[in-house]
Amino acid sequence: MVTEKPVKIMNKNHDKTTGLYKIAAKILKKVKTGSSFKTQLYQAQYPNKLLLNAVLMNVFKWENVIDVLVEKSNILEKENNMDRELVYVLITEMMWSKFGLKGTAKNILAVKKYKDEFLQLMKENDLEKLTSSTHTKVMKPRFFRVNTLLTTLEKILEKLSELKFIKLKTPKSYAQFLELIKSDKFKGRNVFVQDIHIKELLVFNSKVKFYEIEEYNNGSLIVQDKASCLAAYLLNPKSNSTVLDMCAAPGMKTSHLAAIMQNTGKLYAVDRSKERFYILQNMLEKYGVQNVETFNMDALTFPYYDDVKYILLDPSCSGSGIVDRVRNDSSGQNQNFQTRLKKLANVHAQLLNHALKSYPNLERLVYSTCSANHEENEAVVDEALSINGKFKLLDCTKMVKGWTNKGAPGYDCSEMCLNAVPSVDCTNGFFISVFVRRDLEDNDIAEEEENIEDSEDIKEERVVEDNEIVDKKVKILKKPIISNNDTNVENKSQIKKNKKRKRNEVVKEEKVFEHNEIVDKKVKKVKKSSITNTNKNLENKSQIIKNKNIEGTPLVKSKNAKRRERRLKLEKANESSGLQTTKTKKQKKVKVEET
Repeated sequence: MVTEKPVKIMNKNHDKTTGLYKIAAKILKKVKTGSSFKTQLYQAQYPNKLLLNAVLMNVFKWENVIDVLVEKSNILEKENNMDRELVYVLITEMMWSKFGLKGTAKNILAVKKYKDEFLQLMKENDLEKLTSSTHTKVMKPRFFRVNTLLTTLEKILEKLSELKFIKLKTPKSYAQFLELIKSDKFKGRNVFVQDIHIKELLVFNSKVKFYEIEEYNNGSLIVQDKASCLAAYLLNPKSNSTVLDMCAAPGMKTSHLAAIMQNTGKLYAVDRSKERFYILQNMLEKYGVQNVETFNMDALTFPYYDDVKYILLDPSCSGSGIVDRVRNDSSGQNQNFQTRLKKLANVHAQLLNHALKSYPNLERLVYSTCSANHEENEAVVDEALSINGKFKLLDCTKMVKGWTNKGAPGYDCSEMCLNAVPSVDCTNGFFISVFVRRDLEDNDIAEEEENIEDSEDIKEERVVEDNEIVDKKVKILKKPIISNNDTNVENKSQIKKNKKRKRNEVVKEEKVFEHNEIVDKKVKKVKKSSITNTNKNLENKSQIIKNKNIEGTPLVKSKNAKRRERRLKLEKANESSGLQTTKTKKQKKVKVEET
């Protein structure tokens, strides 16, 4: 009775320890068969995700060494009932964990027997060099994307300031930015900097305890690597547009697209995996995505929507670009890997060609992977371009100013693609290409983004233009100052001219009025002469004419006198006397006609 109690207590503790190891082994097995590491870690029924992640990262780090130890010691053959992945986890904990291998379970005790043999094998085969040559440890910073669907950048910066975080100044160039996050200034846990390309992306030291930040737990801050953020950043859909995410789970990039669209328009999120689709729905709800419609189906059977203008294709891949993930087996160490790689490349090519052909109004497509294998990247893009002549590639490195890593050499698309290299860019390994329809070569977005590289030249041209405008303004301002006196004289003469014009216009109006009166008089006289000609005899007519001739002379004289008087008056007002002479001539003509 006395000995049973401590045994029960020990079993409880052992269950907790072996539970961690078993869950880690289960995740390791699924990742090797192609599952997403992040998805498996998120789904794991273990409360301390940090501890679970640390155990797995250590396994990935020492996996090459463990391969040799397992092969040389024949531990799997000697211990028939032991699972391979569990053995890898137990060996890692026993040899390289700070806390050592804990527990008294059968599997744990069986592995502990080999410790001395493993140490001897490491010395004899110089295995320390093996791990240092095959595993390059990259001190990758931790990236947090501000979820603008739930908060703002200003609020997050204010909150971080309250938590005593120190914000460093973002350098002007990408090279200086990389120097900063690799420098000693960035080693403190409480320092961070705003990303040089994506303004809502904050960069922290890898040691930051993000699980303790409240904004991380409520979805306001999302842990997302910069390379992953570049996919949605380069697709850059407009507000109120229609976007399709063909392989959406677990939902990081989908939520980023929704944030760029400001929760407007329509966002179709498709994924064929039931497990991943469940995670996708939960994540989108947590992150406040409202403009999304989710579909648990294969993207190849997704019904065609004519209004789709933007497509993000980020299919499940080998994941060989992820830092600290399972080693890259492209060298052929794993025979099954090459077969799986070909299958993945075929699926990727099928999805990409389907997207480029099936959506008639598609304007822009981003194809990205977290793989370092050319078969999944450049080879797929080259094939798609050869089949789909309606599309071309945009130069990704021009759209991400200062980025230097392009596609792998030897492919047609190499110069237009973007590669994220962990040792250079301090991100996970990533590949991105941007397709755009050829008949949209004048598309404003494409032109703006392709010409980002020339922004400095444009600024200089604008400065020159501004200087020219300023010079012109100065000249214009100088003119009135220099010629003020001249303009005053010109203004006075202009006033006199205007007065003369007005007077002449008045005179013309008077002339027209008088001319109309003369015409009326002529008409009346003609009528009178016609009446007298019809009613009187020829004798009376001759007598009347004589009388008129006799009476006409004094009338002419009196009119001439009046004319002289008028002339004197008009001369004062600078009026011409030509009207009076025309009057007399016209009157004489009328009299001649009457006679």
